[in-house]
Amino acid sequence: MASSTGPLQNNVPNPATMIHVLISNDDLSATGIVELEIFINLGGTLSPIVHELFSISPLITEIKSYNVAGAIGFEVQYSVSATTNVVINVFSTDAMGNILGAQGVLSSETQMISQLTPVP
Repeated sequence: MASSTGPLQNNVPNPATMIHVLISNDDLSATGIVELEIFINLGGTLSPIVHELFSISPLITEIKSYNVAGAIGFEVQYSVSATTNVVINVFSTDAMGNILGAQGVLSSETQMISQLTPVP
């Protein structure tokens, strides 16, 4: 099953310039397969900027960072297979590297979606 942060507005006093996706595979033996999509809103419609498929080994944590400078909003979608022990948290930082708490979404706070948005 796929998950989404839902649309996040980027119009706070210090807008986000980077999105950081923290991926942790807490499984003792199974490798997780992650499909990750990130969309940005530049003024009306969501445009895909990331579509990645990758594996994460057991007991590994990885951080992936993506530039969203200038976007007025963004959304992160992901799907995990091969194990249920992969946790994905999303947070953003401003131009000075400060974490923006209002734009952080923990794995437990994501919305279940039927499928990832198709990307051409």
